[in-house]
Amino acid sequence: MDMLTHSTIRPATRVDAPAIHDLHTASVTRVCTTHYTPEQVRAWLANRTPEGYYEGIDRCEMFVCETGGVVVGFGHALPGEVVALYVHADWVQHGVGTALLSHGLEMARRGHAGPIRVVATLNAQSFYEKHGFREVRRSAVPRNGVDIPVVDMEREGGAETPG
Repeated sequence: MDMLTHSTIRPATRVDAPAIHDLHTASVTRVCTTHYTPEQVRAWLANRTPEGYYEGIDRCEMFVCETGGVVVGFGHALPGEVVALYVHADWVQHGVGTALLSHGLEMARRGHAGPIRVVATLNAQSFYEKHGFREVRRSAVPRNGVDIPVVDMEREGGAETPG
């Protein structure tokens, strides 16, 4: 089944915040654990709440992929940067990530002519490479006293769509 014919990408609303929160938690705990320790995952997710997504939602920076009325992925983009992109574990490898990235890149290009940046999780590095991003450097994001290793990546900001 072609996922894209049955799904919609739309701006996130505050009503979506609990679903985004649950999806984010499920994605990190089910998809990212291949590359992160239990301590890193706990620190990554600690103190997160649905209300924590309100700022990005209110600024029209966040978007969701919805299938059959269920949020199966979400993204967050600013000019020059895809801030976040998460897909529910049950929907990985179904085109959701690619569709969200395409939408996020469109948003990141608005008012920005240079390279597009992303701070990728270790497990997502190959996904971003497949879509034209290249590693710039390895770094870490501090979360609740624990360093979370990430890969700073970028790609040219031209109008081409991902792979």
